[in-house]
Amino acid sequence: MLKIEPTPLVRLGNLFPQQVYAKCEFLALSGCFKIRGAAHLLDVLESQYQSRPSATRGISDGPRPPTLDTPRHLVVPSMGNTALGAAAAAQALGFTMTGVVPQSISSDKDAKLRALGVELVKLDAGGSALLSVAKEIAAERNGYFVHPHLDPNWTDGYASIASEILEDLPDCRTLVFPVGGGGLLLGLLKHVRESGSDVQLVGCEPFSYPKYAKFDHARTSTIADGLRLESPHPIVQQAIADNHIPIGLVPEQEIRAAMRDLYGAHGMAVEPSSAIALAYVKQRLSELKEPICMVLTGQNVTQQDHARLMAER
Repeated sequence: MLKIEPTPLVRLGNLFPQQVYAKCEFLALSGCFKIRGAAHLLDVLESQYQSRPSATRGISDGPRPPTLDTPRHLVVPSMGNTALGAAAAAQALGFTMTGVVPQSISSDKDAKLRALGVELVKLDAGGSALLSVAKEIAAERNGYFVHPHLDPNWTDGYASIASEILEDLPDCRTLVFPVGGGGLLLGLLKHVRESGSDVQLVGCEPFSYPKYAKFDHARTSTIADGLRLESPHPIVQQAIADNHIPIGLVPEQEIRAAMRDLYGAHGMAVEPSSAIALAYVKQRLSELKEPICMVLTGQNVTQQDHARLMAER
């Protein structure tokens, strides 16, 4: 079992006189909240190896988990951070791993993954294609296909983020988080439902590359590349609709400004896909109920890229 330490909850008093807090998931092992999903999944697999080697998966569109007679091998589609979280957990618990990643993955993430012993398969494609190819590779190699958006064995690990926030800030009224494929949304929602909390979940996406928000403009590129996915998942769309979760859109220049604000006011160096949550809070502060908490999801960006992104206008 991989122990996941709680991350700090910090009031952003240098930026807001209001009650605005940050859940600092960028300080988690692997530099991102994804380690929680990875640890939860491998906990489940460990128990299945020991007690029910023929158990079926938690979702219908993936292969059965490896049995005691097959390699302990994960196949992980990722824009970068999912693979880093899975790789850190896999190394700690004796699993091997193939990461299916975009050709454009940063040199920093590439180096970290290789240092963790990950075999990389690079594609000139986006998130939806990575998922498809990873599923094929897992079937060919009899490995475990990790669906980081829809596999409850993975996404249930994110419920602990909401649990820790509500333990430290019981009267939290609004919880803001980035939306990529939707796994974080499903994990936070699981705890909110089970705890009976009335905290309002609010998601945010780049204006230039929306998925779950309503939009009528053409997609372009975004510096928040960890939030890219060509086709939204119907399961996530249904969860958003059923639970009345607003999904807001944030322009690129506001994401850059949020990176500058976090670094300048609080010394927090986070990647664009993380800073977008602060950008949304700044944009809609007067509409959000306090106390407000945002999830700062990751910091996997080089110092050079972080400085460059903050400098661009």
